[in-house]
Parts: sequence; structure tokens; C-alpha cells
Amino acid sequence: MILRKPYALFIKYFKLLHVIMAVLILILLLRTFTLYRFFNTYLTSPEQALAAFTPESVLNIYSFLLSMFIVIVTIALLSVMIYKKKPKFLYIYNIVIYVLVVVLYGFCYSGLINISNVMLDVRVTKAYQDFAFIALFLQGISFILVALRATGFDIKQFNFTSDLQQLDISEKDSEEIEVSLEVDKGKAIRDVKRRVRHAKYVYFENKFIINTIGIICLVVLAFWIYFNVGIYSANYSQGTTFTASGVDFNVKNSYITNNDINGSQVVSDDDTLVVVKFDVRTNGSETLNTGLITLKIGNLTYGQNKEAAKRLYDLGTPYNKEELKDEFESYIIVFEIPKSLVNEKMELKVNDDLSYVKGQVGAKNNYVKLKPEKFGNGETVAEANLGEDLDFYGSILGSTSLDIDSFEIADRFKVSYLFCYANDKCNNSYEYVTPTASGNYDKTLMKFVGTLNVDETVNIPDLNSFRNVMNSYGTIHYKVGDVWKSEKIESSNVKPSSTVEANTYYIEVPSETKNASEIYLTFDIRGSIYKYNLK
Repeated sequence: MILRKPYALFIKYFKLLHVIMAVLILILLLRTFTLYRFFNTYLTSPEQALAAFTPESVLNIYSFLLSMFIVIVTIALLSVMIYKKKPKFLYIYNIVIYVLVVVLYGFCYSGLINISNVMLDVRVTKAYQDFAFIALFLQGISFILVALRATGFDIKQFNFTSDLQQLDISEKDSEEIEVSLEVDKGKAIRDVKRRVRHAKYVYFENKFIINTIGIICLVVLAFWIYFNVGIYSANYSQGTTFTASGVDFNVKNSYITNNDINGSQVVSDDDTLVVVKFDVRTNGSETLNTGLITLKIGNLTYGQNKEAAKRLYDLGTPYNKEELKDEFESYIIVFEIPKSLVNEKMELKVNDDLSYVKGQVGAKNNYVKLKPEKFGNGETVAEANLGEDLDFYGSILGSTSLDIDSFEIADRFKVSYLFCYANDKCNNSYEYVTPTASGNYDKTLMKFVGTLNVDETVNIPDLNSFRNVMNSYGTIHYKVGDVWKSEKIESSNVKPSSTVEANTYYIEVPSETKNASEIYLTFDIRGSIYKYNLK
């Protein structure tokens, strides 16, 4: 294969290449100024900065491509300067500057893609602004030097002129060279060994300098890893308590669902909900800023859906700017995501205003690895008979259990009590407990004697109420003749008005249950069925 050395071509278009580079550097200079101006505005007025914001309006793919193109052209020109033994500072400077500019753009873009959902920490924004200003200053120097080289450099100093005869182009710059694609393995191995041997000589001759540079690089790398893993970000698993933005935070559970407590669909068929249940208490801050909390799936970030959270009250209480207390309280936060992502790895990202993590003040991001639970598919997971405990383990009710010692069915129940009309004067009295007149079916009463043992760590509104548990999850099944029937329990608050009966509850059920030969209750707790046989 015959190739031609490129030096004559680069020398011939030396001036034109510098003009092109100056134009490209000016474009990137304006792009960096836009970046600096955005962060400068964001520090004083985030709303104004985000009013017409898109990541592409501040940074785009062309910014990265232009930077890389400048580096490539500069490397080509540097090869000419090395070949001609001319000053090389400008080209080495440009290569270093625009490699760093690419790195800066990368860091800034990663922050910009989430900025609409998560407010950047003030310190992080200030750092972005400072680095953008430094890049702006260094690029300005680069533009001036390249522009001078393109339009006003000293021809005699570099031995280049606009005339080809004065460009110092010799026959060697364009001579043909033969390139052989055949490889002599033995020669290649000897060459490698020679280079290794030469490297050893160089190392031993400059051992102190090389070791010093190596140690400095390792220290810088160690600090970079420490600050990014230990200071600027921290990773936790569910059940771990950490401090962020003046609160103590602990993710207890996470769930995936698309239905409310009644089985009604909350979002579209293409989407689903991720519910994160967490404990929180004050550690200096009076409230929790939920705007700092997002769900991260790969490179995608999702904000909370407050309206959907209101319909999932059986999973917990949605946080709504309540004042935090010294003791942990449980809340939920809900995110809407595409259903296609339910099996992807998920992290709860808690952006930190000020924190104390791993012995240092100022953690930027806290990531909690989520393991969302999917609810049951309608199968019976537990069963108990009259007089036995029915445990709701594996459900959102935690270790809550129900024990029914006995039950009766009647249209009314006589309740005796002691009526006192003076300090020492009392008479035996009674009242009748009857079903209410409201409802769309004939009702009678079922009287239970038993105990509802509530898991105190579960924060579900009104869970302590036997009637609410029945109404929320219960269905009565009964057999009349050869026909099985069922009815969702929707009972009013029926109880004696004159006395309190310990461990005694009244539930309104269909009148047909008085003639039923078999009766059992089922509790459908988000797809997990718990069965209690009564008769």
C-alpha cells in the first residue's frame, strides 16, 4: 500500500485551518458563555432560569462534537509543528483545554437533564458557574492565540509564507512511502521486549520523579473517588436511616401497583405507580422538601404524582408539608412510570441541601436502592377457622392478626348495662342494637366477639377500627341451599349508645345469612386473599 505523507497538505492550508479553528472556538466560547449565564441566573432566580429551559438550549450534542473536532485538528497541527521542530505550546494548550471542556460539558449536562424535576444544590450550582467561568477565560485565551496565528503571526519566525516555495515544503513532505501490512511476529516480539527494557531503564533513571507523579495521581484519584462516593453521593438500602436536608429518612418499603383500595385503575394501561413508604423525623428542618426527592431508573428521572398518592391511602398517608416531629412518622410518596420499566433497577434519589454523611458535611445526593413488591394475584395465602388467629403476614397490614372467638346473626341484639342517675343509685337497663335503614339490600346484624391485633408500625388511617378493616377489605360468602353468594361488606357504624362492650363488634350483612348453612369471610388485601371460616 502506497501512502503520501500529509505534512505538505497541512503546511499548505496551515492558515486556513487556523481560521476554521478560530471560528469553531468562537462558537464554543459563546456556548460556554450561555452555560455560565444560565447558572449565574439560576443562583439568583431559578424560576427565571427555568422559564424557557431545555437542556439543548444550553448544551447540545454539537458542543461535544465541535470540542472533539478541535482536539483532532489540533493534534494534526501539533504533528506538523513537531515534525518541523517549531513552537508547540499553543497546540498542547488547546488539546488540554478542550479535553477539559468536554469533561465540563459532560458534568453540566448530567445536572441539566434533571434540573426541571430536582432543584440543584446551591453549592453544586456555584461550582458549575465557577468552572464555566474558568473555561470561558481559558477558551478566550485560546481564541486570541489561534486568531493571531491565523491572521497576524510572524511568517519568518515559523518559516511559513503564503507562497508554496516559502512554505518550506520539501520533496520529503510529499514523498511516497510503502506501507506493508505483513507482520513479522519475531520482530514484533523483539521490538516489544526492547521497548519494555527501555521503559525499565527510563524508570530506574527517573525513579524518584515517576514515583512522585504516580503517588500524586493515586492521591488525586483517591480523593475523587472519596468525594464522589462518600461526600457528593451516598448509597443505601431499604431500612437504612440516613440524614439529608435536616431530616432523618428511612425507606421502609416500596410497592408497584396501578389500583386503589377498591381495585379501580388509577393511571393508564401503559403506566404504573411506584409507591415508596418512608419514615421521617426532624433533624433541624421543620418540614420535608419532597421536591428534592425523585425516582431514578437508569438515566431517566421521575417526579412525584400527588393526585395518585391521595387514592392510595390504604398504603399510607401522603406527605403534604406536615410539620415534622422528634419521633419517626410514616408517609408515602408516589411516582408514575411507564409499565415497561417495572423490572428495571430503581433508586430513590434524595437531593441534599446539607447533610452529615460518613463524617463529612455536605453530601450532594443520597441514593436508596429500591426493591418494589408486587401485590398478589388473587390467590388465597392464609386461612383460619373460628377461634384461631388469622395472620395478615406478607400484606401491607404487616403483623396484624384477627381472632374471632364466636359470632351470632340476628335482626337485633339486646345489650344490658347499668344506668346510674346518682352517685350511689343505679338500675339495670338495656337497649337494642339494630341495623341501619340505609343500603341497597335487606340487612341484619352479625355480632363478633374477638380481637383485632394491629401492627403498630403500619401507618394506615383507621386501621384500629374493626369496622373499617371489614369495610376496606372484607367480603362475606354464604351458602343458601345449593347456591353460594357473596357480598362486599359496607357496614355503617353500628354499636350500643349507652355502653362499651369489650372486644365486641357489630357488622351489617345480608339478611339471607340467617339461613346460610356455610359462612366464611375473605379479606382481599391488594390481591392477597385471607380466608376466615365461620360456619
